[in-house]
Amino acid sequence: MAETRNKLRPAISLDDETFELLMDCVHCGFCLPTCPTFALTGDETDSPRGRLYYMRLLAEGRIDPNESVLTHLDRCLECRACETACPSGVRYGFLSELVRAQLVKQGKGPTRHFKLQEFLIRHILPYPDRLELLFLPLRIAQAFKATELLNNVPVLSRAVNMVPPLPSRRWRKLPQTFTVKNERKMRVGLITGCINSVVLSRTNWAAAEVLAAAGCEVVVPPEQGCCGSVLAHIGYLEDAKKLARQLILTFARYEPLDAIVVTAAGCGSFMKDYGHLFANDPHIADLAEKFAAKVKDFCELLDEIGLPTPLKPLSGRVTYHDPCHLAHGQNIREQPRRLIQQVPGIEFVELPEADWCCGGGGAYSLLQPEMSDAVLDRKMANIKATKANIVVTANIVCMMQLWYGIRRHRLDIKLMHIADFLRAALPE
Repeated sequence: MAETRNKLRPAISLDDETFELLMDCVHCGFCLPTCPTFALTGDETDSPRGRLYYMRLLAEGRIDPNESVLTHLDRCLECRACETACPSGVRYGFLSELVRAQLVKQGKGPTRHFKLQEFLIRHILPYPDRLELLFLPLRIAQAFKATELLNNVPVLSRAVNMVPPLPSRRWRKLPQTFTVKNERKMRVGLITGCINSVVLSRTNWAAAEVLAAAGCEVVVPPEQGCCGSVLAHIGYLEDAKKLARQLILTFARYEPLDAIVVTAAGCGSFMKDYGHLFANDPHIADLAEKFAAKVKDFCELLDEIGLPTPLKPLSGRVTYHDPCHLAHGQNIREQPRRLIQQVPGIEFVELPEADWCCGGGGAYSLLQPEMSDAVLDRKMANIKATKANIVVTANIVCMMQLWYGIRRHRLDIKLMHIADFLRAALPE
């Protein structure tokens, strides 16, 4: 196969080992019922195995990355539900991001038609101070209950409906250390994130307070930045690696740490793969491997060490939405459910298709709004069916997408990150 490929002029270049990963797909079709985009279009080229076949043809030089091929590749949500369903263990997410990175270098990535969005994704979203500046008109409009006035501003129109009420900027300045409330069990670092630190800054506080109450000394490096996950998912792998390297070096200055805790599923999934990302970089490979080994999702760690007791009762009918990169990327499913159900007074109801993507998909809702909305509508129908008045999840993009869905469908539902939900149950 390698000899055949060498005689052609491939559109993308994969080494033999990576190319063989493409061949792991046996086209069995188990992925088809799990793929949100295939469910919408019924088109084989909008399915995981269809996209994998396109990747193979590109690598063999049998097709060119024309607009039709690129459109089908771009429509992928990167939800990785296909990986959960695949009996052959195909590493779809890894392959997709690798192919996207090569296409981006050729000017054929998902943002090729959206230069403004490309600028926002590369130069605004990963930098909290810049994002705060972009959101200033929205912050003012929210304060004066005048958000409808911004709906006609192209740069802000979708953000107006996707961004929940922004917390005061004072919540961005977390203490560098949260001390243990009772017996110390471990010392952990907390990832505050890029978008998280602006949109969900109070959630960062909540996470730190819950961890401290559970026995963790929490260290919050003030100079930390973006982990690079959103950029990597879109295909800007080199940009992502620069940010990842900075984050690794930052947390290395605060060792020893027993764990590095993250409240965003997409970020956690990406950071747990830092060892592979920097495997060929002798200057940072060891640090990256050690960092990745310590990364724990907030739910994952709390489930291991136990919630503080007693918890005060809350009321409401509660359901839980699985973020894709938590359920499919990290196989963390039961832990958040166990944590939620330990809170007294609530009625927990399982969400139909709980691990079905909400349509957020990193920057997908910006680049593929029609497909994103169609996927979201299915999620909102399932949420309505639960008759829950509280929806809990564990990822910033899901929070923003579901908030948009709640507004779009005019639902009277409270949306909470699991860190905020558990913080509400702590005794005062």
